[in-house]
Amino acid sequence: MADTSQGLSDLGDVAVKLQAAAAGSDPTTGLGSLLGNMSMTAICINILAGLIGTAYFMYGRKTCNIKIVCWGVALCVVPCFIGNTILLTIACIAMAAAPFVI
Repeated sequence: MADTSQGLSDLGDVAVKLQAAAAGSDPTTGLGSLLGNMSMTAICINILAGLIGTAYFMYGRKTCNIKIVCWGVALCVVPCFIGNTILLTIACIAMAAAPFVI
């Protein structure tokens, strides 16, 4: 028979980490490490870029335009790897405008 007390202690550890992250005591544990310590602005820009990228991907797939499909995938993936908010904003604007310029 399995020992259920080990599972309960693991849940307690997760709860402690989440409470510590909410209090802001240690950014390397809990919820902060899941988001990579990104600011709320960077998270919102990532979500907006993902929405625009998804729209480009769906439109490009519908019209069989591989260029727009590729830019849509790039808009969904690339912002996850950029940490600087200003650089992230510039890159997303450039990638969103690229299918119409190039």
